[in-house]
Amino acid sequence: MMRPALCLTVPGLHGSGADHWQTWAEREIPNCRRVQGIDFEQPVVAAWADAIRQDIRQVPGDVILLAHSFGCLASVLAVADHDTKVSAVVLVAPASPKRFGPSGLLEQGKGSSLVPSAHVDLTACLPLTPLPIPGVLLGSENDPWMTSEDASHWAHIWGLKWVSLGNAGHVNTASGYGRWPAVARLVELLRERLTPFPLGEFGEQGERLSKNRFSALTKARRLTREILI
Repeated sequence: MMRPALCLTVPGLHGSGADHWQTWAEREIPNCRRVQGIDFEQPVVAAWADAIRQDIRQVPGDVILLAHSFGCLASVLAVADHDTKVSAVVLVAPASPKRFGPSGLLEQGKGSSLVPSAHVDLTACLPLTPLPIPGVLLGSENDPWMTSEDASHWAHIWGLKWVSLGNAGHVNTASGYGRWPAVARLVELLRERLTPFPLGEFGEQGERLSKNRFSALTKARRLTREILI
């Protein structure tokens, strides 16, 4: 029997703890594990996207990304530039790109030791065209990290199905999202609908992807270097 596509979880800033739904998913969903090679205390989007891409390269088959918060932004960058093995993406409660710069969190108040808010935010790094794969963006009406309006906006830009979870906070442990059978069922449905096809069938869209390959992540890397110099 063929092994199902790997479900690769991508947590947000500080990672996902023992009671988080992503940790639950890694235990309960067959062939599901956490992405490797990320320092979850250092939200540098280009570094995270590179780590996701490196992990994907080492996987023998298809991959479904199951991302949360800042991990969603890094996953989108990785997906936009890696159209050969990622078959679907599930983004849960993305963090707003306005809250981060290329090298970390932007300053949110007086006395903060975070990156000064005068720096460019991650909006300039993210792709502004549909992703080359299907996916779902699950958001919340009262998420402190991104408004539902912004979440719906990004879902539309990336060509993802937008689903509101209602007043679900940041869809994390504090919001009561530990055991989450619905997300396991969603991954199962995505696996059932996977149909392999040669990249040549992308047509004009595939040609555009090839010509613009690495553009989003390359821009993030460049902005990161400029900030750090």
